[in-house]
Amino acid sequence: MKEIRTAELRTENPAGSSELVLIGRPIVFDVPTTIGGALGSYTEIIKRGALDGADLSDVRLLYAHDTSKVPLARTPKTMQLSVTPAGLELKASLPNTTDGQSVYTAVQRGDLSGMSFAFKVPVAGDAFDAKTNTRTINKIEKVYEISVVTFPAYPQTSVEARDAMTAAKERAGQIALAQEKINQIMKRSV
Repeated sequence: MKEIRTAELRTENPAGSSELVLIGRPIVFDVPTTIGGALGSYTEIIKRGALDGADLSDVRLLYAHDTSKVPLARTPKTMQLSVTPAGLELKASLPNTTDGQSVYTAVQRGDLSGMSFAFKVPVAGDAFDAKTNTRTINKIEKVYEISVVTFPAYPQTSVEARDAMTAAKERAGQIALAQEKINQIMKRSV
């Protein structure tokens, strides 16, 4: 199931160049982040190594996840992605179009300051700890797209993530209920 998260970006204009370049880190490793969803908020951590073997071969750079418009960049030709110890680094050369110039100018002015990314976690690629309300992503199978977004603090989660959390919370509730029944039985036998 495709999921979306947020991160920061900035502009870079090589000396003497009119090239429109965006630089950013859309995925950060080992940093707890609060994610809001239909079941409330939870903490999420993308572990270092989660991108090992991930498919980064055909990733698009979009504005606001809008797939109806021409992408601003695409790997490998106009966007380079590299996995570093800190996370996924991005360097994208935007087209000299109205959209490219608008996005570049808005980032340069600080009007746009975030990125979001859409990705897929494989089966058993994550774990949810109901006690700490924390989802740990150990493996990302594919990054679909990275977007420059207006409101980077509003990530969207997928049904897959909510399903994993719901199941973990239900198991924790069942365990607590079982422990309560065991305690009642033990009190009667004493």
